This record gives sequence, structure tokens and C-alpha cells, in this order.
Amino acid sequence: MRHCALLVLSCFTCLSLTACVPSSAAFQPATYQAIPQKGDPRITFNPSGDALLIDITSPTGIGSATIEKTTGQWPGKISLRLRVKGLESFNFQYAGNNLAVAVSSHGDNTVREEYEQAGQTNTTSAGDPYWIGVTPGEGYFDLEAPADFLKSGENRFTITWIDFYR
Repeated sequence: MRHCALLVLSCFTCLSLTACVPSSAAFQPATYQAIPQKGDPRITFNPSGDALLIDITSPTGIGSATIEKTTGQWPGKISLRLRVKGLESFNFQYAGNNLAVAVSSHGDNTVREEYEQAGQTNTTSAGDPYWIGVTPGEGYFDLEAPADFLKSGENRFTITWIDFYR
């Protein structure tokens, strides 16, 4: 009987402490901003669960922008939908890293990826922390932010792109 009373008292204490947690500890969705730097792109943010789709329309086919998380945490997955017909060049830069992607305009749309860090250039492939997953669509390319960026704690990254067809 004494054990039951202690158990009930312990549960009540735990519930009371949980109820006293300040509301600032509650989950707050992240907010983002895009700072276009070249080419006047239109950029929208579409969060869904633990994922974020950044939709980029590039009227000129050449552009750059800085994407910044202004509050909250990055989600577990960030996809960039770049609305261009070809992808001669795409760069994702953060914390001294430059990741470069090029998609062949002929044949099978071969993807070539490299990353530069501390003056060293290396190729990367699926499964590497610097890998940017690329999926071509009809009139766009979906590009996934690399795992290393998501773990880096950085609040911003800069992207640049060049379409084949200008």
C-alpha cells in the first residue's frame, strides 16, 4: 500500500513539473528568407512535416540567392526545386564548402558532382555526406541539400545556377 502511495505521488509530481514547462519550450516552426543576388528568381518556401521544399523559378536561367533560416531549426530534409530546362552548373555553398553539380544535356542526363573544402577538390557520390541528390523533372530539377549541411549547424547557404538554354 505504501508503494502505491509513493508511486501515485511520484506520478503527480512528474505531471506537475511537466505542466510548469514554459510555453517557449514548445515547438516553433522555422522561418526562412531568400535573398536573391542575381537573376531576379522567385523563391517560395513550402514546409511539410519534417521536410522543406524551396521552389525556385528562374526567368533568366542564371541566378543566385542566399537562403537563411531566421528562426527555429532546419527540417530533416531540404529539397530545392529549380525550375530550369537544363543544369549546366549548380553550386551549394556553406561554411567554407562549395559543392558543384553539373547535369549532362545529352543522352542520359549524367550527373557529375564535386566538392571543394580547404582548397582541395574531390568528387563525391551517393552516400557521401557532401552528395546532393539530383532528380530531373519536366522543366525542373529537384536537388537535396547534403547531409553535411544539415548536420553543420549553419543558418544559411548560398546557391548559384546556370541553365543550358539561355
